[in-house]
Amino acid sequence: MRDRGRTRGAVAGVAAAMLLAGGGLAACSADANSVDATGGGGYGFVQQAPGQDFVEPANRREPPRMAGETLDGEQLDVASLRGRPVVLNFWASWCAPCRAETDGLVTLAKDNPDVAFVGVNEKDEPSSARAFVRTYAVTYPSIIDETGVLAAGWPISIGLPSTVVLDDQGRLAARFTGGVVPEELTAVLGRLRTEA
Repeated sequence: MRDRGRTRGAVAGVAAAMLLAGGGLAACSADANSVDATGGGGYGFVQQAPGQDFVEPANRREPPRMAGETLDGEQLDVASLRGRPVVLNFWASWCAPCRAETDGLVTLAKDNPDVAFVGVNEKDEPSSARAFVRTYAVTYPSIIDETGVLAAGWPISIGLPSTVVLDDQGRLAARFTGGVVPEELTAVLGRLRTEA
């Protein structure tokens, strides 16, 4: 009986450790549904570095629709931005890694006027999101996705933040899981510019 108790205790301990380890990998969890974040749901992503994937031009596909009301009360459809690359950043005010990456994204948006930057505010209170935008002086719009339904069809991680880059034809070209590093995003944008 004692051996069985020890075995059960050991198994429970290992299971708990695995759950804790898995939780640590996910950044901020938004409980959002996602399309096979690791494999890309057939979108052709190829891993370039940990947390960074790219799709060659011949293999790119159209993303799911992303449209809705912004934090400013305007209507925005990302499809209307075709003709230039789009950086689509999924974030929330309660997400620490989102806060950590925001200054870099704001700077990149300012330094790359030929690129459209759009946020997607996930499972957040609009008032908290607006306070976040004011605090970090975010100049680009963010679509409100209070229930996570807009992000559900996108090939992004369940945890936040996630960033997707669309090419100038509106096709999925790259994605970043977790906080994006400005240098890595700059490299992807430069790569897209050479394709034009």
